[in-house]
Amino acid sequence: MAMKDRAPSRRGIFKAGIAAAAGGIALAQSQSTRRFRGWVSRGTGPGRTTLQELTLRPITGRQVVVRTEATNLCYSNAPFVLGLPGPGGGPLQNMALIQGHGGVGVVESVGPEVRRVQPGDRVCVSGTPQCGSCYQCLRGRADMCQFLGRQGPKDLVPIADMRDGTPVYANSHIGGLAEYMVTFEEWVVPVFTKASAADLGMVCSCVSVAGLGTTTSQTLAAIAPGSIVAVVGCGPLGLSAVQGARISGASKIIAIDPISARREVALKIGATNTLDPNVDGDKLVDKVRELSSDPNNRLWAGGRDSGGLLGGSGADFVVEAVGADHAKPKLEVGPDPTGILPMRQAYEMCAPGGHIITTSLPRGNITLPAVVFAIGGRTHHAGQAGGANPMRDIPRFVEMLDSGQYNAEALATTVIPIERMLDAYEEVLYRTTVTAIMTA
Repeated sequence: MAMKDRAPSRRGIFKAGIAAAAGGIALAQSQSTRRFRGWVSRGTGPGRTTLQELTLRPITGRQVVVRTEATNLCYSNAPFVLGLPGPGGGPLQNMALIQGHGGVGVVESVGPEVRRVQPGDRVCVSGTPQCGSCYQCLRGRADMCQFLGRQGPKDLVPIADMRDGTPVYANSHIGGLAEYMVTFEEWVVPVFTKASAADLGMVCSCVSVAGLGTTTSQTLAAIAPGSIVAVVGCGPLGLSAVQGARISGASKIIAIDPISARREVALKIGATNTLDPNVDGDKLVDKVRELSSDPNNRLWAGGRDSGGLLGGSGADFVVEAVGADHAKPKLEVGPDPTGILPMRQAYEMCAPGGHIITTSLPRGNITLPAVVFAIGGRTHHAGQAGGANPMRDIPRFVEMLDSGQYNAEALATTVIPIERMLDAYEEVLYRTTVTAIMTA
């Protein structure tokens, strides 16, 4: 047998593996002199976030360097970026942090232990990790991956340095508000698409993933075709849930929000009815029950009763996506800035035997009628990430974008370059835009 036909020896394979690993390490180390811009938050007050020139540190292990294309400016991140009173303190306050809850970009280099992606891959950096090995991931609940809780001061590692040598960290292991993201393999999902950066940044944002997850992932509750769905709160998360309900075949989609512009967007992307909680007030729940019971409320003909001891009719599925106000909106103001009232109303407008998925961050404690809570038949799902499993669901959401089923452009009402990030975040904070996308 000629030499060129011989099977490679184990020693040869071993040497080739070492060479490949060395090449990966060399590539990773070559990034260490790369300079880039990032918004760094540190200290307290309105001036805590500034645009800085940073120098990448060498990576290792499961780390991945991603050149950022676009990042969604998540409302929940606004207090930390803009230095509002209250949020932003705690043990991370004095660390130099790059904020940002996810994004989309292209892999520049990987650590020697990375298997999921390779340089040149386009990836979504998810707001929720999926390790595939922890207790939750092994049981199909990657939306609750236990690496999600590994984000404290002792878990973060410096990814870059400021000009004065101050180490810089990626908050939540993501750090999307920069020209480069340095994250871990658990947070990246490869996607194969030619979609624009802004559209893909919308699909890959934590809010859209959570919104589409509530109504299409089927992890928490599967929407049957012909179902009635109510969505309380029409920010980017709620509007994504509206689209997911339409994609899943809901026959009636009731979108509820105090801001008229957002109700108009909801109708454009699939809502069949809209309600203003300021107009309907205490009658909001009754209004949803009325919309859910027509045209047939005859009990002996399979209809939905609008009365009854346990609340009567209501929506088959309710998605709550309101949360607390971080600042008073400059457009229409909702009935409760804490988010508690709309959460309670969302529970009450759910039909007996129905499902309610909560996704927001209200302030305070909710009180529910004990009998309805105990035997009312409503199933409550705590919707961290909307139940989405990133590796399974994000590629599906990208397919929805590419096929035209998901309208990202209608939700990304502000698209700005990295230099204007703070201005755009103020629009998000005051709700004068549906959401904003930063391109890098």
